[in-house]
Amino acid sequence: MKPPEQKKAGARTGGGGGGSGKAPGKGRGMEQASGPAWPILKRLSRYIRPHAGLFAATALTAVLAAAFELLPPFLIREAVDTSITGDDGGLVWLWAAGLLGVSLVQGGVDFLRLYLTALVGQKIVFRIRNDLFTHLNRLSFSFFDRAGTGDLMSRVTSDTDVLSMFFGRAGIIVLTNALFLVGVMVVLFSWNWVLGAVYAAMMPVMVLAVRIYAGRVRPAMGRVRRTLGQLGSTLQGTLAGIAAVKVFGRESFEEERFDSSSSSNLSAGIETARIQSLWMPFMNVFIGIGTGIILWVGGYGVIRGRITLGTLIAFTAYLGMLLRPVRQTGMMMNVIMRSLAASERIFEVMDTTPEIADTPGAVPLSNVEGRVEFRGVSFSYDGRNRVLEDVSLEALPGELVAVVGPSGAGKSTLVHLVPRFYDVREGSITLDGTDVRDITLDSLRGNVGIALQDVFLFDTSIRENIAYGNPGVSERKIERAARTAQIHDFIYSLPMGYGTPVGERGVRLSGGQRQRIALARVILQDPRVLILDEPTSSVDAGTERKLRDAFEVAREGRTTFVIAHRLGTVMHADRIVVLKDGRIEELGLPEGGRTAHQVLMDSGGLYSTLYSLQFIEEQAP
Repeated sequence: MKPPEQKKAGARTGGGGGGSGKAPGKGRGMEQASGPAWPILKRLSRYIRPHAGLFAATALTAVLAAAFELLPPFLIREAVDTSITGDDGGLVWLWAAGLLGVSLVQGGVDFLRLYLTALVGQKIVFRIRNDLFTHLNRLSFSFFDRAGTGDLMSRVTSDTDVLSMFFGRAGIIVLTNALFLVGVMVVLFSWNWVLGAVYAAMMPVMVLAVRIYAGRVRPAMGRVRRTLGQLGSTLQGTLAGIAAVKVFGRESFEEERFDSSSSSNLSAGIETARIQSLWMPFMNVFIGIGTGIILWVGGYGVIRGRITLGTLIAFTAYLGMLLRPVRQTGMMMNVIMRSLAASERIFEVMDTTPEIADTPGAVPLSNVEGRVEFRGVSFSYDGRNRVLEDVSLEALPGELVAVVGPSGAGKSTLVHLVPRFYDVREGSITLDGTDVRDITLDSLRGNVGIALQDVFLFDTSIRENIAYGNPGVSERKIERAARTAQIHDFIYSLPMGYGTPVGERGVRLSGGQRQRIALARVILQDPRVLILDEPTSSVDAGTERKLRDAFEVAREGRTTFVIAHRLGTVMHADRIVVLKDGRIEELGLPEGGRTAHQVLMDSGGLYSTLYSLQFIEEQAP
């Protein structure tokens, strides 16, 4: 939420203090993946624990898959030594049948391994995505002031989707390949220690190559994830503001902006592809050299009778089989590095502390009367530029308090502090004598209803929009709230009535209709304190009259704050607060039979000036 006056107050970076101070997007994103991988992997492993049994079964299938993968060269060795070059030529069919049987069983084990791995991955990612979304819902308004919507959407969708590959394939495949490589070493050493030593000498080089590769590809993957998030933010902003883009003919500008973000992502992707492209050629050459050495050493061994021909063939078969796990390991390393980069982005959000939360000992409200008092309240979004300065005022139960003043005076900020969208750092705000910071958030916001200037309706039916805050409420109460908001007759005239879909952001309704549906939603909440944030600033005179009638009915028995752009709507307010540069310039109270409006007009101050100028503008032809 970004109040209108913020544009004059300066960019916000602190949101009122508290919390971690970290927020992704809008220039604050992660520059590159950094830090050791182990803490991230350890944190990800916590999501495996609830599925430990399923994960253990998956690991068992990985062991079986590695074991069955070792068998074919072993059977080939026995076939060559005992049947093809030996005395039992008639048993060749038996070895062939054995290879067929092993292949069939291996296929079944692989199916089970891949299915269980995918199942574990989907369950874990489901939990991570839900945890991330739940945490996002708990974060304060100040976080969303700093974060880019498109970037957050990328973290919830794209980044968690990357983790589905990590949990769903990469981990188990790397485990299977590691077991296979170890198994090959054990078998080769048991057959011939010289050839086994040649194979073992290759392992440190392979491990070093993997470490170097991972060290280069991980930051590259981080840049790809970051630029992809920035691309999403650019796209989301353009699509959300498409009307303004077309009205001002800025299609070319937006295309250039998108091209710039897309080019950054392209450059990061090309750099990553260059690093990835070096892996397989290097390993092919390396394994080719190893095969040549094995053939050279083993060939002399066969000629001199130190090893059998079957052993040499099996050795070269095992080396040939190394290409698949090496290729897979390279691909899975890419997945792991992308997952580490994605995990850092996810945990960056999950490690952000909500700045607004229940304080220790916070209590729920009961028997609320609605007396609101500001005591010496000063407030700044960024810790430097004050939006409010030493504001003190009181609203008695049932009163209508109008907050007026020039643009940027701090009107929206003043009322947004009541439901604790932000916390004051100087002074206090009380509700029925209790500091709002000592009231539980659920209780406070359940008793403070607010109709925002920018109405947001969900892409669902009118009924569901009105009942959004009270989903289990009866149809009768929904209709009663709509009648109070002066919108029932219009809804009833629609072919689908309350079941009519409103479209995305309520585009199928007029501004006044959206305002009244939003008001009905607040009325259904039945708050003791009602806040109306410039509700008639963008509607015509006829709609304004309807809204004014609706407000008069809605505010009965409630303490009501109304931010007024059109001063004619506040002439009957019990109190009129005139703000200028964050300070109370004037405070109008009924006096000597005169209304607060008449008192301020008679004083000839700022309120009188604003009213006179507005009256002249409205009377101008």
